Amino acid sequence: MAKTNAHSLRSTTRAAPVAFGSENRLYNTRVIFSYKLKSRLHTIVSTKRLKTQYPSTLSVKTYSLICIMNIQNHLHFRPKLHSLLILIFIAVIISSTAFATKPYSSSPFGSVLDRISKNTSKKGETSKNNQVLILDNGYNALLARVHLIRNASHSINIQTFIWTNDECGRLLMYELIQAAKRGVKVRIIADHFISNKDPKIMAFLATVHPNIKLKHYRPVADRINPSKTRVLMKTIFRFRGMNQRMHNKIMTFDNVIAITGGRNIENSYFNYSLGMNFRDRDILVLGPVVSNMKKSFDKFWDYKHSVPSDSLIDVKEIISKKQVPEINCKDDFELGNIFNSLVREAGNANAIKAIFIDQVMPAKKVTFLSDKPGKNRSGWLHGQGKLTKQIGKIVSKSKNELIIQSPYFVLSKDAVELFANIRKKKPAVNIRVSSNSFGSTDNTVAYSANYRLRSTTIEKLGMFVYEFKPHPGNLLELFPQYPEMLRSAQANIKLMPETSLPFLCIHAKSFVMDDKTAYIGSYNLDPRSENLNTEVGLLIEDQHIASILKALIMRDCEPANSWVIAKVEMPLQLEKANWILQGISGLSPIDLWPIRNTSSFELIEGKTALRPDHADFYKNYRNIGCFPGAHEALSKKEISTRIYKAIGGLATPIL
Repeated sequence: MAKTNAHSLRSTTRAAPVAFGSENRLYNTRVIFSYKLKSRLHTIVSTKRLKTQYPSTLSVKTYSLICIMNIQNHLHFRPKLHSLLILIFIAVIISSTAFATKPYSSSPFGSVLDRISKNTSKKGETSKNNQVLILDNGYNALLARVHLIRNASHSINIQTFIWTNDECGRLLMYELIQAAKRGVKVRIIADHFISNKDPKIMAFLATVHPNIKLKHYRPVADRINPSKTRVLMKTIFRFRGMNQRMHNKIMTFDNVIAITGGRNIENSYFNYSLGMNFRDRDILVLGPVVSNMKKSFDKFWDYKHSVPSDSLIDVKEIISKKQVPEINCKDDFELGNIFNSLVREAGNANAIKAIFIDQVMPAKKVTFLSDKPGKNRSGWLHGQGKLTKQIGKIVSKSKNELIIQSPYFVLSKDAVELFANIRKKKPAVNIRVSSNSFGSTDNTVAYSANYRLRSTTIEKLGMFVYEFKPHPGNLLELFPQYPEMLRSAQANIKLMPETSLPFLCIHAKSFVMDDKTAYIGSYNLDPRSENLNTEVGLLIEDQHIASILKALIMRDCEPANSWVIAKVEMPLQLEKANWILQGISGLSPIDLWPIRNTSSFELIEGKTALRPDHADFYKNYRNIGCFPGAHEALSKKEISTRIYKAIGGLATPIL
């Protein structure tokens, strides 16, 4: 779980909670047959806490066999009576739903799972008979997670790049602890690089309940909070290992429902941050493909570099000295009142049905794509990975159109070659990219690399690039909590003048190819996802779902929501000379040529939106400069972007 940022709704100076709550009573069932024979009372069978000992996903037949074995051990009647009682007992079990509770039987999601179960016939086939729902709204994405955690009965597996100690992080941990108390097995893997590094919090989580297990991917020096010296030494002597991170985002519930996509666990991913909020995207899936997602999780869980919390030196020390924080009630989680409406909706079956169940769609074919733990063993900062090769093979077949959305747009030499080959085979293919603008980006270094490579992407590859505005025209549609967050941020500025006001930043990772193939996952269009970070995602081959995803991305590309990148008009055809000079400068790791052939353009009010290659483009658009969204004539952010552009060629492989 990552450090509380300046934009948390409330300061968390005390040891971060992660919750208790009143002890839930375990489900208790007693089936007692009594019979008086020769003045002796024989108890036929007593099954206490049966639901806890045997998961609800076991079949009625399995329960029957368990109970028959109990009868065999306790009965000493005559054979005929013995057989009769066994038959009666089996009949009672078959007629009782308590012994064979289906996954999510108490949730509206149960009805969808029932339909899937009835239609699933071929064992081992996981790509068919799945249903999906795109989670494009941050609030709904959090609502789905809370509801699914509350209604899980057997297991929850969570894999995340970031888990932050803020309100959203603590809300989900509280709900997970309550699930553990009712018998659900909870496993969490969090990448160590950015997630929370408080040893006391980890000591609490490691000991709060035996049903909760927490591991960390590639912790430095076997510590949750290593010193700067240890981090520096690890960076010097294990540079690739330090940079090889687990970027996966997966949640599975009872092995029948899952969520994957771009969202980590932090306020900014669910529209609850006072500063930057991510325009992100997940996909919820129900059906056989979830089993493949669980298998991928298991591989990372068993990986040698996934280390349990209680095995880390500084966490063990806290536990051994009995300095683990005591969290005794929900108030200790410091959630305030911000989730009151969400918590109510999570328990409202009608709301869950309207928001999720009525929107779920069948998908013709769904394939789960994933990297292996460790990504690859070839090359130093190169070598790609399984998922990179899979995606490359898929998009190379583009015939008419490829629509991409990625928060970072940094093409490696291999990626440039891939898109160049697509353009060579299909010169007319339309390649559109939706990414962050200077004003919306959360990563100035990555944006500077994008800025440096524009001549390649715009002029050589013929891509159409749209850069998202920090305050798009449909802000309230994407970010309904904006007015509330703005009021809180404005009040907070009086205490912390450096605090920024709320804005949106693209974090969704998706593409649509030829109107029939869609991808939603964790993969960014940059060298880090290509070669270093492990990634996951769902590939959906379904024309209807592809059309829905395409509409969402294209909405973000509309003039009210994005600026478009285009060539700058220069007199006397100087753009050709400038293109040569900036190309020569770009061959060196130090790119000092200051003039770019491209810039950001904005639609003139009342004019018609056009593509940059249209003859009337410059009549309808005006040049607003390379760094729109800067609040000052020459902001610190712009200065740093220009510096990173100049020297960033050296860092491109790890961006």
